[in-house]
Amino acid sequence: MAIPKDKFGFPLRDSGINISRGSIDGYSAFSSMGERTNTGTAATGEDVTEIAAQDIMPVPAAGGEQLTIVSTEAADAAAGTGVQTVQIDYLDGDGLEQTEVLTMNGDTGVDTVATDITFVNDMYALTVGSGTVAAGDITIYKKGAASTIYNLIQASGNKSLVINRKIPSNKELFITGWTVGVNGGNVMSARLRSNCDNEGNLVGCFLFKRTVKTGGDISFFEVVDPPIKICSNALVKISLWSAGSNNDVSASFNGILVG
Repeated sequence: MAIPKDKFGFPLRDSGINISRGSIDGYSAFSSMGERTNTGTAATGEDVTEIAAQDIMPVPAAGGEQLTIVSTEAADAAAGTGVQTVQIDYLDGDGLEQTEVLTMNGDTGVDTVATDITFVNDMYALTVGSGTVAAGDITIYKKGAASTIYNLIQASGNKSLVINRKIPSNKELFITGWTVGVNGGNVMSARLRSNCDNEGNLVGCFLFKRTVKTGGDISFFEVVDPPIKICSNALVKISLWSAGSNNDVSASFNGILVG
């Protein structure tokens, strides 16, 4: 049965379900979630990520890089009790979506086959041992520069909780909702932001798209209608500005990729 569409070609009936099913050409679901424990008071804000040593997540070089994955524990290995294999979802040198599966080797680094990785959008366990979760912190970083971390699976988890995302070069994102949860008594602003302006152009800074300010424990969500348009090659993230330390935060955003 044909799906009814409006004059712009957008499905009218059960569009969300059909997009998630992958049954509408050119449309796909897109989402991100992250956590940050013990927020600080950085004047430039802190990205929602569990990489405590990095307030602002770095981005690989424009031409792409080869990366290395490693755990802090030997049990995250091919025959170990922790995470055995990890899939990374990344953008290549042309900004297009790619995947690679890496077999863990504990606390010995394993290099990616790809040498043109321009952004790691997600990473998650594909196979695990009897422990079912990561034994240690699993980081993926710039080869030869272990302190330049691009993503993380935290110990006792099996998926990245780094919220930062980059839009593929052949698609646009329409953000349809976002959430923030806070446990802590400090006044704090959580801001959804992107280096895409309101006209759909890349800019040299992260502009605020939405904000919520808290003075204590909250659970916040917003359905965004009309959606926020984010252009190709843009970065999207949620960052935190806290008046005091030790807030614990979870956040997410979701939308539709079109292209």
